[in-house]
Formats: sequence, C-alpha cells, structure tokens
Amino acid sequence: GQFMRIPVGARAVALGKAYTACAIDGSALFWNPAGIMRTPGRQNFFASHSEYVAGIDLEHFSWHMRQQNFGYGLSMGILRSGDILRTDEFHQEGTGQYFNANQFYLGGTLARAMTDRFSIGGTIKYYQENLDSIQIKAFVADLGILYYVGLGDTRVGFSVRNFGGDMKPGGTPPPLADGYVPTQEFQSFAAPTVGTFGAARTWTLSENLGLLTTADFNHPSDFKESFRMGAEFGVKKMLFLRAGYETSQDVGGFSAGFGLQLKQRTYLLRVDYAFSDMSTFGTVHNISIDISPLFKRKDPNAWRRRER
Repeated sequence: GQFMRIPVGARAVALGKAYTACAIDGSALFWNPAGIMRTPGRQNFFASHSEYVAGIDLEHFSWHMRQQNFGYGLSMGILRSGDILRTDEFHQEGTGQYFNANQFYLGGTLARAMTDRFSIGGTIKYYQENLDSIQIKAFVADLGILYYVGLGDTRVGFSVRNFGGDMKPGGTPPPLADGYVPTQEFQSFAAPTVGTFGAARTWTLSENLGLLTTADFNHPSDFKESFRMGAEFGVKKMLFLRAGYETSQDVGGFSAGFGLQLKQRTYLLRVDYAFSDMSTFGTVHNISIDISPLFKRKDPNAWRRRER
C-alpha cells in the first residue's frame, strides 16, 4: 500500500511535497480533496508521469468539475514494475521465469465550499496490488480541509490520506521446493495512513514577480515525522522556478523543477517538470500537465446591446 504515498504532480514534487495548502489544481484529488473547490476553472484535466527507481513507472490521471458550492471528481493511479526475474534459493541468477508487481487505485471525490474561504472534501479509493499470484484488495479514504485566512492568499490545509481497515494479502503462493511448506494464511498490516498540516502564501514582489512559500508537517502512521518546505519564484505568471526539501529522509530530500503556464481566453494550460534526489537510488524524474477550460459568464445585458 506504500504506492499510495508516492507523490503525484511535478509541481508538488519540486516544492518538497509541501502541498497540502497549495493543492488548488488537478492534483488536489491526491493531496487535499478540498482543493478542487479553488481551482481556476470549473473543470480540470490532470495527468502525471513519474520515472521511479528500479525501472518503476507511476501514472496518475484525474478529472474534476465544480459548481459554486459543490464539486466532484474521479482519479486513477497505476504503478507498473515491468517484468521481474524470478529467483529462489537454488537459482540465485534467476529461474528463467518472470512475474509482475503492479498496483492501481480508483477514486471518487466529493467536495463542498462551506463559505467563500472554507472548503472540505473527501475521497473513497479502491486499491489493488498484484504480486505474482498474490493480491491485496482494500478500500481506503481521504479527508481534506482548506481555509483561506483573509491575509492575501494565505491559506492553511489539513488532510488525512489512506485511512481504513487493515490490509491482508490473498491468493495462492508459488510452489516451493521439496521440504518446504508454504504458508496457509497471510498476516494483515495497517493501511498506509498519513496526516499532514500545511500553510502557504504568495508574496507579490513586483507587478510581474511573485514568490510562493509553503511548508507542511507530515505524520505517517508507520514512520517518523518530517517537515516539508518549498518555494516557487514566478515571472509574469508564465515561468515558475521551484525548489523544496523534506527532513528526516534516509535517502535524498532535495527536489527542484520548473513550470510553464499559458493562459488563453478559453483555457489555462500548465506543464511542469521536477526531479528529486534519491541519493544512492539515483534521481526520480516527474512530468505533469494540468488543463482547465475557462468559461466566462454571459453578460446579462448583452441582448440590450444587440438590439441597439
């Protein structure tokens, strides 16, 4: 279930994963479902790709739509391991057979704006892991809150992700050599729950320059806590340079990246790239795209001008 903790979205990765209060784009369905009520457009399409360590690929897709006080969305995440060479105690270099270790989840999100500053959201996810002939199936949930305090765009966010009952593998283990007895029942383990609290603010440096600062406190259920922090320097709301860091990591912790944004009358498009340092495991590359159609309200007096 740790797959559901792997960060989604190049912007979030570049900001050191300090994204609980920044998630007001398509990746909000992953980081904080309350954020879908604050996206620029009423509809959003989001896709993210990560080249993880050991040849593992992670894909994430999401779509959401919001009205004035209510929003909903769908999301999907896929982790692909590729072919893995099977080994055992008698064939350390491989048996010549291969297997896969793939995982995916499907999520449905609902959110509501309680006031013009305060919104809440929740997601129900179906998770499945396939490891050779062994499977894990479970339902988990996310809950998020986002609040604008009234000082510029200063906001605070809180989320609890992946909480639910214990997970337990099922299926038939592969046959073992003579003299070995396969297990008849698998042990259960806790869901990969994580709670996060964060704050963010954009500082206007000049007419064309801005600086976003963000910080999160991250508390996993089965690992030590960490602080996450990041900064984004924006030029004319078109070019963004980012860097971030997470403490208490056994490997790596630093990340950086950039983004390009194009705003037209009918849509807002942002493309982001990030890399994160995994020390001896190498560098993880992330790319994502966020598209929001923009629909302007019709002028109620337009018919008067046409008659003239």
